[in-house]
Amino acid sequence: MRIGQIARQFHPKIGGIEGCVLNVSRGLIDRGHEVKVVTLDRDLRTGAKLDGPSPIASLPVERIPYFGSARYPIAPSWLRHVADCDVIHIHAIDFFVDSAALAHLAGILKQPVIVTSHGGIFHTSAWAMAKRVYWSHVLGRSLRMVTTVVAVSDSDANLFRDIVPAQKLEIIPNGVDEAFGRVQVARVRGRIVCAGRVSESKAVDKVIQLIAQVSDFPELELVVAGPDENGSRRTLEIEAGRLGVASRVRFAGQLDLTDLAHLVASAHLVISAAPHEGFGITTVEALSAGVPVLVVRTGIHEEIVRSGVNGWFWSGLPDAEAVAVLRQALLLPDARLDAMRTAARESARRFSWNPTIDRYEQVLESAYRQSRG
Repeated sequence: MRIGQIARQFHPKIGGIEGCVLNVSRGLIDRGHEVKVVTLDRDLRTGAKLDGPSPIASLPVERIPYFGSARYPIAPSWLRHVADCDVIHIHAIDFFVDSAALAHLAGILKQPVIVTSHGGIFHTSAWAMAKRVYWSHVLGRSLRMVTTVVAVSDSDANLFRDIVPAQKLEIIPNGVDEAFGRVQVARVRGRIVCAGRVSESKAVDKVIQLIAQVSDFPELELVVAGPDENGSRRTLEIEAGRLGVASRVRFAGQLDLTDLAHLVASAHLVISAAPHEGFGITTVEALSAGVPVLVVRTGIHEEIVRSGVNGWFWSGLPDAEAVAVLRQALLLPDARLDAMRTAARESARRFSWNPTIDRYEQVLESAYRQSRG
């Protein structure tokens, strides 16, 4: 098959969606398919041009211009770039999904379309009313035109069941890079890592507020690793200073895969306060590295995290209950943390890219066969 992978952003941008596109594309190429990525030519956050060769020689990347806002970039030229494809795979919910539906109605686009939801559009409460109207009256109609909608977790699927017929909905969890399972580094007691985009949707401010309430632990440090979005880092630094923990909070910025895996594996605990995750790749990465987690009940978390065994849950609010759980985690002896490390790695074992790519290949081939009659 000739497969077109469509995503707003791709390497050199780094994130959960970009990682999924990269790994699925590489796997499909290894299985004998032709794959190309069609993506926007500018960084949606900074507007910087994303030029340069494809990061992987065997994976062509075609970058296209857009206009409009970063929330809903409009790039109609993508349709020209997929004319030679047998199947189209769109990642995330945006203009590409809506324009694919319109192009189908107009008879311009005849290939089957697969959409991977990656959590939908409700990652924050911003624009809540507009999102609900779009969800019910626009997206629901658009998704009727696609062949299959792939959710990345049970909770992601539950979100889409109201607007996607059951026969069109598949669940395919993301995989985790093997680097996290391979890395072997010593644990740094008291080190708490918060990994992922530094943005409002990740609620890093709530993590800092929680850390401030256990600052009496002499070994305590919070390392925030991930790209800064919209200047959020400066706001968070001010918050850390206001709470008296500026010296305990370090921003590592965007790390390459190897450095990120080493940082995560060195952690006493990996924490997330994000109220909504389609999947929760940083949690699975931490568990794969043998590090217990403190996370909100969202995405894949309730399927994989067992409280007191490989991690804990919290509400995402720095209340007394969360403080008590964090203190408990910080006081655990190394022997108990070693047992949790074993449980964490075991729970993440099923999140390999190979079965994920196998499932995607089956979905894509089924759509292709249906389109051929």
